Amino acid sequence: MPASPTRGERSPARMVIALTTVLATMLATSCGGGGGATTAPPPTNTCRTEPPAAQATYYAPARQRCDAALLTAVQQLVRGQRVLGYTTARDSLYAFVDRGTRPWIIDLYTGRQAVGVTTRATAAQNGINTEHTWPRSRGAEVDPALSDLHHLFSSDSAANERRSNYPFGLVRGTVLWTGPASGSGEVSRLGYATGNSGQIVFEPRASVRGDIARALLYFYIRYGTDRPSGFNLLNFAQERDLLIAWAREDAVDVWERGRNDAVQRAQGNRNPFIDWPELLDLLPALPLT
Repeated sequence: MPASPTRGERSPARMVIALTTVLATMLATSCGGGGGATTAPPPTNTCRTEPPAAQATYYAPARQRCDAALLTAVQQLVRGQRVLGYTTARDSLYAFVDRGTRPWIIDLYTGRQAVGVTTRATAAQNGINTEHTWPRSRGAEVDPALSDLHHLFSSDSAANERRSNYPFGLVRGTVLWTGPASGSGEVSRLGYATGNSGQIVFEPRASVRGDIARALLYFYIRYGTDRPSGFNLLNFAQERDLLIAWAREDAVDVWERGRNDAVQRAQGNRNPFIDWPELLDLLPALPLT
């Protein structure tokens, strides 16, 4: 007969039973059980994201969505636009989008007030044309991107030419061009990001940096997964982090909100970064591939 266990020892059979009991208890606890009762697992989506009250109906499909699901919902919302065509888009830009109720429009880069601009013809007479903040050569050459008013702005022709298709950035090296000062003394500049060679960047005047940032973030969201011919991230890869910083530093103002309303009147969709600035913190990181 096998020897009986001495005092303080357990038999192999008792050890197996004890181990089995411990494992069963751990499994029940991990699955929400314990104490003879079971608990339903938490819901998979505990997000409490709420869109801005002023546009709650428009952004309803994005309500209580988080991370990638929120990004997808916003992308689907902004895709619902009317394609105006470039001629009609510019007519709308000069007639009411950049004009509002004022008797003039204000150039994006120099802050120059151009009185009497209401049409493409009067814009040309006043040295004003249309700036694509996301350059045409980077993916805004064909509709709908070509005529998307959310990234189009009235611009002084000479300043627009200087900007060309350079990325936006901060000039910390040699300055190649400085625009005329606006009424507040602000200037836009073209120059090297560092030193006197390498990357050339265009630095817009301070009071419109947030406007430009939100326009480009919109464009990325709108066309990043629905890419038009020629679309690339050559500029945006250099700009992304700075644009997010500009969007935070230069907050949305009354004029920008009114312009967003006017663009919706023209083409039917809105820029969510104007309506919902908190998206900068709610959305996942914007990939650069």
